[in-house]
Amino acid sequence: MNRRELLQRLAYVVPAGMMFPSLLQSCAPKDPPLKSVYDGKVIIIGAGISGLHAAKLIKDQNIDVEILEATSLFGGRIKVNPDFGDFPLEQGADFIYGNNNPWYSTVEGTGISLVEIPKNPIYFVDGQAKTESELSSNVDFQNAQSFINNIVNWSGPDLTLENAVVSAQIPQNLRFIVEGEVATPRGATYNSISIKGISENLSLWNDGDGRFFSQNQTLVQVLGNIYNTILPLIKFDTPVTNIDYNDPTKIVLTDANGGTHECTKLIITVPLAVLKAGDINFSPSLPVGTTAAWNRIGMAAGMKVTLSFFVNFWNKQASSIYTDGYAREYYAAGLGRSNSNKVLTATIMGSQADALAGKTDEEIINLLLADLDTVYDGQASHQFNMEESYVFDWSKQPYAKGVMSYPLVSGTGAAQAMAIPVDDKIFWAGEATALNGNEGTVQGGIESAERAVAELFDLILDL
Repeated sequence: MNRRELLQRLAYVVPAGMMFPSLLQSCAPKDPPLKSVYDGKVIIIGAGISGLHAAKLIKDQNIDVEILEATSLFGGRIKVNPDFGDFPLEQGADFIYGNNNPWYSTVEGTGISLVEIPKNPIYFVDGQAKTESELSSNVDFQNAQSFINNIVNWSGPDLTLENAVVSAQIPQNLRFIVEGEVATPRGATYNSISIKGISENLSLWNDGDGRFFSQNQTLVQVLGNIYNTILPLIKFDTPVTNIDYNDPTKIVLTDANGGTHECTKLIITVPLAVLKAGDINFSPSLPVGTTAAWNRIGMAAGMKVTLSFFVNFWNKQASSIYTDGYAREYYAAGLGRSNSNKVLTATIMGSQADALAGKTDEEIINLLLADLDTVYDGQASHQFNMEESYVFDWSKQPYAKGVMSYPLVSGTGAAQAMAIPVDDKIFWAGEATALNGNEGTVQGGIESAERAVAELFDLILDL
Protein backbone atom coordinates (compact mmCIF):
# COMPACT_ATOMS: atom_id res chain seq x y z
CA MET A 1 0.00 0.00 0.00
CA ASN A 2 1.45 3.38 -0.99
CA ARG A 3 1.41 6.52 1.15
CA ARG A 4 -1.57 8.04 -0.64
CA GLU A 5 -3.71 4.91 -0.12
CA LEU A 6 -2.72 4.83 3.54
CA LEU A 7 -3.76 8.46 4.03
CA GLN A 8 -7.09 7.76 2.32
CA ARG A 9 -7.80 4.86 4.67
CA LEU A 10 -6.83 6.93 7.69
CA ALA A 11 -9.07 9.77 6.49
CA TYR A 12 -11.95 7.30 6.47
CA VAL A 13 -11.55 6.39 10.11
CA VAL A 14 -9.83 9.37 11.78
CA PRO A 15 -11.69 12.70 12.04
CA ALA A 16 -9.75 15.83 11.17
CA GLY A 17 -7.77 17.18 14.11
CA MET A 18 -8.01 14.06 16.24
CA MET A 19 -4.74 13.10 17.90
CA PHE A 20 -3.24 9.64 17.48
CA PRO A 21 -2.85 8.38 21.07
CA SER A 22 -0.10 6.02 22.04
CA LEU A 23 -1.00 2.44 22.85
CA LEU A 24 -2.18 1.95 26.38
CA GLN A 25 -0.10 -0.02 28.82
CA SER A 26 -3.03 -2.40 29.24
CA CYS A 27 -2.42 -3.60 25.69
CA ALA A 28 1.36 -3.79 25.93
CA PRO A 29 3.18 -7.13 26.11
CA LYS A 30 4.15 -8.16 29.60
CA ASP A 31 7.31 -9.95 28.57
CA PRO A 32 10.78 -8.88 29.80
CA PRO A 33 13.18 -7.08 27.41
CA LEU A 34 14.41 -9.28 24.58
CA LYS A 35 17.95 -10.60 24.41
CA SER A 36 17.88 -11.46 20.72
CA VAL A 37 15.97 -10.65 17.53
CA TYR A 38 14.25 -13.22 15.33
CA ASP A 39 15.43 -13.17 11.73
CA GLY A 40 12.43 -14.98 10.24
CA LYS A 41 9.13 -13.52 9.09
CA VAL A 42 5.67 -13.77 10.63
CA ILE A 43 2.51 -13.52 8.54
CA ILE A 44 -0.89 -12.91 10.12
CA ILE A 45 -4.08 -13.77 8.26
CA GLY A 46 -6.82 -11.28 9.06
CA ALA A 47 -6.80 -7.57 9.97
CA GLY A 48 -9.49 -7.69 12.62
CA ILE A 49 -8.76 -6.79 16.22
CA SER A 50 -6.80 -10.01 16.82
CA GLY A 51 -4.61 -9.59 13.75
CA LEU A 52 -3.95 -5.92 14.40
CA HIS A 53 -3.11 -6.48 18.04
CA ALA A 54 -0.85 -9.45 17.33
CA ALA A 55 0.97 -7.48 14.63
CA LYS A 56 1.55 -4.58 17.03
CA LEU A 57 3.06 -6.85 19.68
CA ILE A 58 5.32 -8.50 17.11
CA LYS A 59 6.37 -5.28 15.43
CA ASP A 60 7.30 -3.86 18.84
CA GLN A 61 10.00 -6.55 18.99
CA ASN A 62 11.47 -5.49 15.64
CA ILE A 63 10.31 -8.71 13.99
CA ASP A 64 9.32 -8.73 10.33
CA VAL A 65 5.53 -9.04 10.25
CA GLU A 66 2.85 -8.69 7.60
CA ILE A 67 -0.95 -8.98 7.60
CA LEU A 68 -2.89 -10.50 4.70
CA GLU A 69 -6.46 -9.20 4.73
CA ALA A 70 -9.15 -10.64 2.46
CA THR A 71 -11.23 -7.45 2.24
CA SER A 72 -10.46 -3.84 1.39
CA LEU A 73 -10.83 -2.59 4.99
CA PHE A 74 -9.36 -3.41 8.37
CA GLY A 75 -11.46 -4.12 11.45
CA GLY A 76 -13.01 -7.49 10.61
CA ARG A 77 -16.31 -7.78 12.45
CA ILE A 78 -15.82 -4.30 13.85
CA LYS A 79 -17.51 -2.49 11.00
CA VAL A 80 -19.37 0.81 10.69
CA ASN A 81 -22.13 2.11 8.46
CA PRO A 82 -20.34 5.17 7.02
CA ASP A 83 -23.53 6.65 5.58
CA PHE A 84 -25.34 7.04 8.90
CA GLY A 85 -24.56 10.48 10.30
CA ASP A 86 -26.63 10.94 13.46
CA PHE A 87 -24.37 8.85 15.72
CA PRO A 88 -21.79 6.04 15.33
CA LEU A 89 -23.87 3.20 13.93
CA GLU A 90 -22.03 -0.11 13.98
CA GLN A 91 -22.77 -2.97 11.60
CA GLY A 92 -20.75 -5.37 13.69
CA ALA A 93 -19.49 -5.14 17.27
CA ASP A 94 -21.47 -2.39 18.96
CA PHE A 95 -21.57 -3.00 22.69
CA ILE A 96 -18.49 -2.86 24.86
CA TYR A 97 -19.11 -5.57 27.45
CA GLY A 98 -17.73 -4.90 30.92
CA ASN A 99 -15.60 -2.15 32.42
CA ASN A 100 -12.60 -4.23 33.49
CA ASN A 101 -10.86 -5.37 30.32
CA PRO A 102 -8.31 -4.11 27.77
CA TRP A 103 -10.94 -3.13 25.19
CA TYR A 104 -12.86 -0.92 27.61
CA SER A 105 -9.62 0.62 28.91
CA THR A 106 -8.34 1.19 25.38
CA VAL A 107 -11.47 2.96 24.17
CA GLU A 108 -11.75 5.02 27.34
CA GLY A 109 -8.05 5.87 27.20
CA THR A 110 -8.37 7.49 23.79
CA GLY A 111 -10.54 10.19 25.35
CA ILE A 112 -13.72 8.92 23.75
CA SER A 113 -16.86 9.28 25.85
CA LEU A 114 -18.49 6.01 26.83
CA VAL A 115 -22.19 5.70 27.57
CA GLU A 116 -23.32 3.02 29.99
CA ILE A 117 -26.56 1.57 28.74
CA PRO A 118 -29.18 1.46 31.48
CA LYS A 119 -30.99 -1.83 31.97
CA ASN A 120 -34.51 -0.69 31.22
CA PRO A 121 -36.04 -3.36 29.00
CA ILE A 122 -39.57 -3.74 27.68
CA TYR A 123 -41.17 -7.17 27.22
CA PHE A 124 -44.12 -8.04 25.01
CA VAL A 125 -46.04 -10.29 27.40
CA ASP A 126 -49.71 -11.26 27.25
CA GLY A 127 -50.32 -8.95 24.31
CA GLN A 128 -48.88 -5.84 25.96
CA ALA A 129 -45.53 -4.02 26.15
CA LYS A 130 -44.56 -4.07 29.81
CA THR A 131 -41.63 -2.92 31.93
CA GLU A 132 -39.96 -5.04 34.60
CA SER A 133 -41.82 -3.19 37.33
CA GLU A 134 -45.12 -3.87 35.61
CA LEU A 135 -44.23 -7.57 35.58
CA SER A 136 -43.15 -7.68 39.22
CA SER A 137 -46.24 -9.66 40.22
CA ASN A 138 -46.07 -12.03 37.24
CA VAL A 139 -44.79 -15.26 38.84
CA ASP A 140 -43.88 -16.89 35.54
CA PHE A 141 -41.87 -13.84 34.46
CA GLN A 142 -40.04 -13.76 37.77
CA ASN A 143 -39.24 -17.47 37.44
CA ALA A 144 -37.82 -16.84 33.96
CA GLN A 145 -35.61 -14.05 35.33
CA SER A 146 -34.51 -16.25 38.21
CA PHE A 147 -33.57 -18.96 35.73
CA ILE A 148 -31.46 -16.47 33.75
CA ASN A 149 -29.73 -15.14 36.86
CA ASN A 150 -28.83 -18.65 38.03
CA ILE A 151 -27.37 -20.01 34.79
CA VAL A 152 -23.91 -19.30 36.22
CA ASN A 153 -24.65 -21.92 38.87
CA TRP A 154 -25.91 -24.57 36.45
CA SER A 155 -24.96 -28.05 37.71
CA GLY A 156 -27.22 -30.15 35.53
CA PRO A 157 -26.36 -32.09 32.36
CA ASP A 158 -24.98 -30.47 29.22
CA LEU A 159 -28.17 -29.43 27.41
CA THR A 160 -29.14 -26.86 24.86
CA LEU A 161 -30.52 -23.74 26.48
CA GLU A 162 -33.91 -24.63 25.03
CA ASN A 163 -33.97 -28.05 26.68
CA ALA A 164 -32.87 -26.50 29.96
CA VAL A 165 -35.70 -23.97 29.71
CA VAL A 166 -38.20 -26.76 29.08
CA SER A 167 -36.78 -28.72 32.02
CA ALA A 168 -37.20 -25.64 34.22
CA GLN A 169 -40.85 -25.47 33.15
CA ILE A 170 -40.64 -21.92 31.87
CA PRO A 171 -43.97 -21.35 30.07
CA GLN A 172 -43.91 -21.36 26.28
CA ASN A 173 -45.07 -17.74 26.03
CA LEU A 174 -42.06 -16.50 28.06
CA ARG A 175 -39.26 -18.58 26.59
CA PHE A 176 -38.41 -15.85 24.08
CA ILE A 177 -37.19 -13.75 27.02
CA VAL A 178 -34.55 -16.32 27.95
CA GLU A 179 -33.55 -16.64 24.32
CA GLY A 180 -33.38 -12.88 23.81
CA GLU A 181 -31.44 -12.10 26.96
CA VAL A 182 -29.07 -15.09 26.93
CA ALA A 183 -28.68 -16.60 23.44
CA THR A 184 -29.14 -13.58 21.14
CA PRO A 185 -26.25 -11.53 22.63
CA ARG A 186 -24.04 -14.59 22.09
CA GLY A 187 -24.90 -14.89 18.40
CA ALA A 188 -27.13 -17.92 18.76
CA THR A 189 -30.65 -19.22 19.19
CA TYR A 190 -31.51 -21.18 22.29
CA ASN A 191 -31.95 -24.45 20.41
CA SER A 192 -28.22 -24.57 19.59
CA ILE A 193 -26.24 -22.96 22.41
CA SER A 194 -25.09 -25.01 25.41
CA ILE A 195 -26.27 -23.95 28.86
CA LYS A 196 -23.22 -25.64 30.39
CA GLY A 197 -20.97 -23.68 28.05
CA ILE A 198 -22.70 -20.44 28.99
CA SER A 199 -22.36 -21.30 32.68
CA GLU A 200 -18.65 -22.07 32.32
CA ASN A 201 -18.03 -18.79 30.51
CA LEU A 202 -19.95 -16.81 33.12
CA SER A 203 -17.91 -18.49 35.84
CA LEU A 204 -14.68 -17.46 34.11
CA TRP A 205 -15.84 -13.94 33.26
CA ASN A 206 -13.67 -11.31 34.92
CA ASP A 207 -14.17 -8.47 32.45
CA GLY A 208 -16.36 -6.25 34.60
CA ASP A 209 -19.96 -5.16 34.53
CA GLY A 210 -22.23 -3.13 32.30
CA ARG A 211 -22.81 -2.58 28.60
CA PHE A 212 -21.40 0.53 26.96
CA PHE A 213 -21.63 2.49 23.72
CA SER A 214 -18.95 4.71 22.26
CA GLN A 215 -20.76 8.04 22.24
CA ASN A 216 -18.95 10.11 19.65
CA GLN A 217 -16.60 7.90 17.63
CA THR A 218 -17.00 4.64 15.77
CA LEU A 219 -15.08 1.63 17.01
CA VAL A 220 -13.33 1.43 13.64
CA GLN A 221 -12.00 4.92 14.32
CA VAL A 222 -10.68 3.67 17.63
CA LEU A 223 -8.78 0.90 15.83
CA GLY A 224 -7.43 3.35 13.27
CA ASN A 225 -6.11 5.59 16.02
CA ILE A 226 -4.51 2.86 18.11
CA TYR A 227 -3.04 0.69 15.37
CA ASN A 228 -2.12 3.41 12.87
CA THR A 229 1.49 2.19 12.66
CA ILE A 230 0.26 -1.26 11.67
CA LEU A 231 -1.89 -0.20 8.72
CA PRO A 232 1.07 0.04 6.29
CA LEU A 233 1.82 -3.64 7.04
CA ILE A 234 -1.55 -4.82 5.68
CA LYS A 235 -1.97 -6.28 2.20
CA PHE A 236 -5.64 -5.69 1.46
CA ASP A 237 -7.82 -7.68 -0.94
CA THR A 238 -5.61 -10.73 -0.40
CA PRO A 239 -7.75 -13.71 0.63
CA VAL A 240 -5.59 -16.72 1.45
CA THR A 241 -6.82 -19.94 -0.15
CA ASN A 242 -3.94 -22.38 0.48
CA ILE A 243 -1.38 -22.88 3.23
CA ASP A 244 1.50 -25.26 2.53
CA TYR A 245 3.59 -25.99 5.63
CA ASN A 246 5.30 -29.16 4.38
CA ASP A 247 8.73 -27.53 4.21
CA PRO A 248 10.34 -27.42 7.68
CA THR A 249 12.02 -24.09 6.86
CA LYS A 250 9.11 -22.10 5.47
CA ILE A 251 5.37 -21.77 5.01
CA VAL A 252 4.01 -20.88 1.58
CA LEU A 253 0.63 -19.16 1.32
CA THR A 254 -1.29 -18.77 -1.92
CA ASP A 255 -4.00 -16.14 -2.30
CA ALA A 256 -7.06 -16.00 -4.53
CA ASN A 257 -5.24 -13.68 -6.93
CA GLY A 258 -2.54 -16.28 -7.59
CA GLY A 259 0.08 -14.54 -5.47
CA THR A 260 2.36 -16.40 -3.08
CA HIS A 261 3.69 -15.28 0.29
CA GLU A 262 6.39 -16.93 2.39
CA CYS A 263 7.00 -16.85 6.11
CA THR A 264 8.51 -18.93 8.86
CA LYS A 265 5.66 -18.56 11.36
CA LEU A 266 1.95 -17.99 10.78
CA ILE A 267 -0.88 -16.65 12.96
CA ILE A 268 -4.41 -17.33 11.71
CA THR A 269 -7.20 -15.07 13.00
CA VAL A 270 -9.95 -15.63 10.41
CA PRO A 271 -13.51 -16.25 11.67
CA LEU A 272 -14.33 -19.81 12.65
CA ALA A 273 -17.11 -20.13 10.05
CA VAL A 274 -14.60 -19.45 7.27
CA LEU A 275 -12.35 -22.24 8.54
CA LYS A 276 -15.26 -24.66 8.93
CA ALA A 277 -16.38 -23.89 5.36
CA GLY A 278 -13.02 -25.13 4.04
CA ASP A 279 -12.22 -21.84 2.32
CA ILE A 280 -8.55 -22.32 3.23
CA ASN A 281 -6.84 -25.54 2.18
CA PHE A 282 -4.02 -26.85 4.37
CA SER A 283 -1.17 -29.06 3.19
CA PRO A 284 -0.61 -31.31 5.01
CA SER A 285 -4.07 -31.56 6.51
CA LEU A 286 -4.43 -30.10 9.96
CA PRO A 287 -4.39 -32.44 12.96
CA VAL A 288 -7.71 -34.12 13.66
CA GLY A 289 -7.76 -32.55 17.11
CA THR A 290 -7.79 -29.08 15.57
CA THR A 291 -10.57 -29.66 13.06
CA ALA A 292 -12.61 -31.67 15.56
CA ALA A 293 -12.43 -28.69 17.92
CA TRP A 294 -13.90 -26.45 15.20
CA ASN A 295 -16.97 -28.66 15.04
CA ARG A 296 -17.52 -28.37 18.79
CA ILE A 297 -17.83 -24.58 18.60
CA GLY A 298 -20.78 -22.84 17.00
CA MET A 299 -20.83 -19.81 14.71
CA ALA A 300 -24.20 -19.16 13.15
CA ALA A 301 -25.80 -16.81 10.67
CA GLY A 302 -26.88 -13.42 11.93
CA MET A 303 -28.02 -10.02 10.80
CA LYS A 304 -28.47 -6.55 12.20
CA VAL A 305 -31.41 -4.57 10.88
CA THR A 306 -31.50 -0.85 11.54
CA LEU A 307 -35.00 0.59 11.69
CA SER A 308 -35.27 4.36 11.76
CA PHE A 309 -38.45 6.21 12.68
CA PHE A 310 -39.66 9.79 12.52
CA VAL A 311 -40.50 9.77 16.24
CA ASN A 312 -39.72 7.56 19.22
CA PHE A 313 -43.04 5.84 19.93
CA TRP A 314 -41.79 3.09 22.27
CA ASN A 315 -40.19 4.84 25.28
CA LYS A 316 -37.15 7.10 25.17
CA GLN A 317 -35.71 5.48 28.30
CA ALA A 318 -36.09 1.88 27.07
CA SER A 319 -32.84 0.02 26.41
CA SER A 320 -34.31 -2.98 24.58
CA ILE A 321 -37.62 -4.44 23.44
CA TYR A 322 -37.97 -8.23 23.66
CA THR A 323 -40.53 -9.95 21.46
CA ASP A 324 -41.52 -13.40 20.29
CA GLY A 325 -41.26 -12.31 16.65
CA TYR A 326 -38.53 -12.56 14.04
CA ALA A 327 -36.15 -10.58 16.25
CA ARG A 328 -35.90 -11.52 19.89
CA GLU A 329 -34.30 -8.17 20.76
CA TYR A 330 -34.58 -4.66 19.38
CA TYR A 331 -32.13 -2.38 21.14
CA ALA A 332 -32.16 1.41 21.18
CA ALA A 333 -28.95 2.09 19.27
CA GLY A 334 -29.22 5.84 19.84
CA LEU A 335 -29.69 5.67 23.59
CA GLY A 336 -27.27 8.18 25.13
CA ARG A 337 -25.83 8.97 21.68
CA SER A 338 -28.68 10.74 19.90
CA ASN A 339 -30.99 13.44 21.23
CA SER A 340 -33.84 12.13 19.11
CA ASN A 341 -33.24 8.42 19.88
CA LYS A 342 -35.36 7.29 16.94
CA VAL A 343 -33.50 4.11 15.92
CA LEU A 344 -34.07 0.48 16.85
CA THR A 345 -31.57 -2.20 15.86
CA ALA A 346 -32.94 -5.71 15.51
CA THR A 347 -30.51 -8.54 16.23
CA ILE A 348 -31.53 -11.76 14.48
CA MET A 349 -29.41 -14.84 15.06
CA GLY A 350 -29.07 -18.49 14.11
CA SER A 351 -32.14 -20.31 12.87
CA GLN A 352 -34.16 -17.10 12.98
CA ALA A 353 -31.69 -15.49 10.58
CA ASP A 354 -31.73 -18.62 8.43
CA ALA A 355 -35.50 -18.27 8.10
CA LEU A 356 -35.03 -14.83 6.56
CA ALA A 357 -32.04 -15.70 4.38
CA GLY A 358 -33.92 -15.92 1.08
CA LYS A 359 -35.89 -12.73 1.53
CA THR A 360 -35.15 -9.27 0.18
CA ASP A 361 -34.16 -6.44 2.50
CA GLU A 362 -37.58 -4.87 1.99
CA GLU A 363 -39.33 -8.12 2.90
CA ILE A 364 -37.22 -8.51 6.05
CA ILE A 365 -37.92 -4.94 7.14
CA ASN A 366 -41.66 -5.35 6.52
CA LEU A 367 -41.76 -8.51 8.64
CA LEU A 368 -40.04 -6.72 11.51
CA LEU A 369 -42.35 -3.72 11.20
CA ALA A 370 -45.33 -6.06 11.35
CA ASP A 371 -43.97 -7.54 14.59
CA LEU A 372 -43.49 -4.09 16.10
CA ASP A 373 -46.93 -3.02 14.88
CA THR A 374 -48.38 -5.87 16.94
CA VAL A 375 -46.62 -4.51 20.03
CA TYR A 376 -47.33 -0.83 19.37
CA ASP A 377 -50.70 -0.77 17.58
CA GLY A 378 -49.42 -0.02 14.09
CA GLN A 379 -47.18 2.88 15.05
CA ALA A 380 -44.02 1.27 13.65
CA SER A 381 -45.26 1.26 10.04
CA HIS A 382 -46.86 4.68 10.47
CA GLN A 383 -43.66 6.32 11.75
CA PHE A 384 -41.15 4.33 9.66
CA ASN A 385 -38.32 6.18 7.89
CA MET A 386 -37.14 3.93 5.05
CA GLU A 387 -34.33 6.25 3.91
CA GLU A 388 -32.30 5.66 7.08
CA SER A 389 -33.02 1.94 7.51
CA TYR A 390 -31.03 -1.01 6.22
CA VAL A 391 -30.23 -4.70 6.57
CA PHE A 392 -26.72 -6.03 7.13
CA ASP A 393 -26.43 -9.82 6.89
CA TRP A 394 -23.16 -11.14 8.29
CA SER A 395 -23.72 -14.62 6.92
CA LYS A 396 -23.55 -13.15 3.40
CA GLN A 397 -20.11 -11.64 4.02
CA PRO A 398 -17.76 -14.16 2.33
CA TYR A 399 -14.92 -13.60 4.76
CA ALA A 400 -17.05 -13.78 7.91
CA LYS A 401 -19.98 -16.11 7.14
CA GLY A 402 -21.48 -15.50 10.57
CA VAL A 403 -21.50 -13.38 13.69
CA MET A 404 -19.51 -14.79 16.60
CA SER A 405 -18.56 -18.08 18.22
CA TYR A 406 -20.60 -19.69 20.98
CA PRO A 407 -20.45 -22.95 22.98
CA LEU A 408 -22.16 -26.05 21.63
CA VAL A 409 -23.29 -29.03 23.69
CA SER A 410 -20.22 -31.22 24.39
CA GLY A 411 -18.03 -28.26 23.52
CA THR A 412 -16.15 -28.08 26.82
CA GLY A 413 -12.44 -27.61 26.12
CA ALA A 414 -12.95 -27.01 22.39
CA ALA A 415 -11.45 -23.50 22.42
CA GLN A 416 -8.36 -24.78 24.22
CA ALA A 417 -7.99 -27.61 21.68
CA MET A 418 -8.42 -25.25 18.74
CA ALA A 419 -5.78 -22.90 20.15
CA ILE A 420 -3.00 -25.52 20.23
CA PRO A 421 -0.22 -24.52 17.77
CA VAL A 422 0.43 -26.84 14.83
CA ASP A 423 4.00 -28.10 14.33
CA ASP A 424 5.34 -25.00 16.12
CA LYS A 425 4.52 -23.13 12.89
CA ILE A 426 0.85 -22.24 12.87
CA PHE A 427 -0.71 -20.31 15.75
CA TRP A 428 -4.36 -19.48 16.34
CA ALA A 429 -6.00 -16.28 17.51
CA GLY A 430 -9.48 -14.78 17.22
CA GLU A 431 -12.41 -14.62 19.60
CA ALA A 432 -13.25 -18.31 19.08
CA THR A 433 -9.97 -19.18 20.84
CA ALA A 434 -10.49 -16.90 23.84
CA LEU A 435 -10.03 -18.96 26.98
CA ASN A 436 -11.27 -16.76 29.82
CA GLY A 437 -15.00 -16.79 29.28
CA ASN A 438 -15.05 -13.88 26.84
CA GLU A 439 -15.33 -15.66 23.50
CA GLY A 440 -17.49 -13.75 21.07
CA THR A 441 -16.20 -10.39 22.32
CA VAL A 442 -13.63 -7.86 21.16
CA GLN A 443 -11.62 -8.27 24.35
CA GLY A 444 -11.66 -12.00 23.67
CA GLY A 445 -9.97 -11.25 20.36
CA ILE A 446 -7.35 -9.13 22.13
CA GLU A 447 -6.73 -11.78 24.76
CA SER A 448 -6.34 -14.50 22.13
CA ALA A 449 -3.80 -12.40 20.22
CA GLU A 450 -1.71 -11.93 23.35
CA ARG A 451 -1.80 -15.67 24.03
CA ALA A 452 -0.83 -16.59 20.45
CA VAL A 453 2.03 -14.08 20.41
CA ALA A 454 3.27 -15.33 23.78
CA GLU A 455 3.32 -18.88 22.37
CA LEU A 456 5.21 -17.60 19.33
CA PHE A 457 7.74 -15.68 21.42
CA ASP A 458 8.38 -18.72 23.61
CA LEU A 459 9.61 -20.52 20.50
CA ILE A 460 11.53 -17.88 18.57
CA LEU A 461 12.99 -15.52 21.14
CA ASP A 462 15.63 -15.86 23.83
CA LEU A 463 13.75 -14.26 26.73
